[in-house]
Amino acid sequence: MFWDRFPLIKEEVVQFEDYLQGTLVSRQPLIQEAISDLAKSGGKRIRPALLMLTAKFGEYKREEVWSLAAALEILHMATLIHDDIIDDANLRRGSETVQSKYGKDVAVFAGDYLFTLTFDILAGEATNEQLKQVSNIIKQICEGEIQQHQDRYNIDVTYKGYFKRVKSKTALLFEGSCALGAGSAGLPKATVRNLGHYGRYIGMAFQLVDDLFDFTKSSSSIGKPKGNDFTQGIYTLPILYTLYESSYGEKLAELLDNPLENNQEIKDIITNNGSLDYTMKVAKTYINKAKKKIKGLAGNPYHQILIDLADIVVNRDY
Repeated sequence: MFWDRFPLIKEEVVQFEDYLQGTLVSRQPLIQEAISDLAKSGGKRIRPALLMLTAKFGEYKREEVWSLAAALEILHMATLIHDDIIDDANLRRGSETVQSKYGKDVAVFAGDYLFTLTFDILAGEATNEQLKQVSNIIKQICEGEIQQHQDRYNIDVTYKGYFKRVKSKTALLFEGSCALGAGSAGLPKATVRNLGHYGRYIGMAFQLVDDLFDFTKSSSSIGKPKGNDFTQGIYTLPILYTLYESSYGEKLAELLDNPLENNQEIKDIITNNGSLDYTMKVAKTYINKAKKKIKGLAGNPYHQILIDLADIVVNRDY
């Protein structure tokens, strides 16, 4: 188990899993089956764990923390379902996606149900400020998804546009987890802000490493079709670096006119021109920024877990 290396938090993460499964309830059998399948398909529960960990730096209120953690993880699950619909993806974590197994109509309903369940859970414990934080996260995730859709097959996407998209689609949930956890513990605003930034930076690095896996891992190891992003016109940092910084830019632009037919040639160019090393370098820069943001919390045993999690993000093989 992923959390075996962190005995301080492992037992609580295991217990939280049962709590999370208990919240995923629908009276509609088909929705119940669909969301249960997704919940049981895996996932490290990193976002809920971050919320718990950051809350442990102050006054830990377990009921409130678990409620917030469940809400954010269910929100994350909803975004996965909708992502898979948009991408027409057949696999997620090595398992058949909801949209592939049950059809797009059921997947839309299941994703929408999870969004409503998020706020149903929050209504029991969350403050107005926390509700605003979560609704703002949802708003920005939706804006990021729409921007990504608008940018498909656009080889003029800027680095700035790409990093903004990564922040909206991935990093915000990490940031929100850390900020909500720290805020629930009554920590000073500066500490909440620093922990939030820690979450944002490891979220950025997390996505960058995912973008690397699109070229370096087999389909079976990443649990989704390899090279899926660029074949659908979604250009990540390895592609952008090659277009703008390498001698292969013009060639790659031509090949991207027909990404399915030129799939292997595109992968070969990306793999051999330094773009993967550059992407990893940027990911490590974000990890270093994340560590600096929590320097003032050193000495607390949970601080070391946050440091180790940051390192795992760039050294992981999943």
